[in-house]
Amino acid sequence: MRAVLHAHSTWSYDGHWHLERIARLFGGLGMDAVMMTEHDTGFDPSRFQEYRDACRNASTAGCTLVPGIEYSSPDNSVHVLTWGLDHFLAEHRPVDETLGRVAEAGGAAIFAHPVRRDAYRLFDPAWADRLHGIELWNRKSDGLTHGQAALELIGRTGLPATVGVDFHRLRNLWPLSHRFDAIAPDADPEAQLVAALRGGRHRAEVFGRAVLDREGRPASALHGRLDRSRRAVLNTIRRR
Repeated sequence: MRAVLHAHSTWSYDGHWHLERIARLFGGLGMDAVMMTEHDTGFDPSRFQEYRDACRNASTAGCTLVPGIEYSSPDNSVHVLTWGLDHFLAEHRPVDETLGRVAEAGGAAIFAHPVRRDAYRLFDPAWADRLHGIELWNRKSDGLTHGQAALELIGRTGLPATVGVDFHRLRNLWPLSHRFDAIAPDADPEAQLVAALRGGRHRAEVFGRAVLDREGRPASALHGRLDRSRRAVLNTIRRR
């Protein structure tokens, strides 16, 4: 089963695509599921239940939308992607409280875009036991290659690497996805995907190939060269 992690719809304050359109887009790209992560800002328990229903109704026969929330710290520096909760926690809560509640509910939690606002510098080692991955490559924050700070953080913690499109609009699209193992076709996909995230039974991919090799090293230097070229062009433009 192939799935995209980290996507926002118009249920987020900065999203631009409706859920139905997201399901059609990613389903057309061969994804079996999109693990949605709306920002916590503007949500409350009632709206979260409406959102869960909307995800179910917008899902297609070929692409399931899994409802999730991207919880932010009180100062908005650290974000945590979460799935598997049947209730909304609260806006802008302390990270350790969010992780504790997710763990109690049997959900999954990912440390999002470590490079954004230098969130990796704020990482508390005590969080590692309640996290199920670190976002190695965030298309919106990192660009065309993985984040070096995230790679080092993964090496220190031993947590699985994940990749996120951080989809808000079409320009964020990039072939980052996950391949999940042992997903039964006749069982609840949301529960199975959350369980697979919790158990590390997935592989982060770009263009359908592993992002990291078995030793945890980048499997290809191509994207790094592309991103360096992109940044060089941008810097040249800015100097003019």
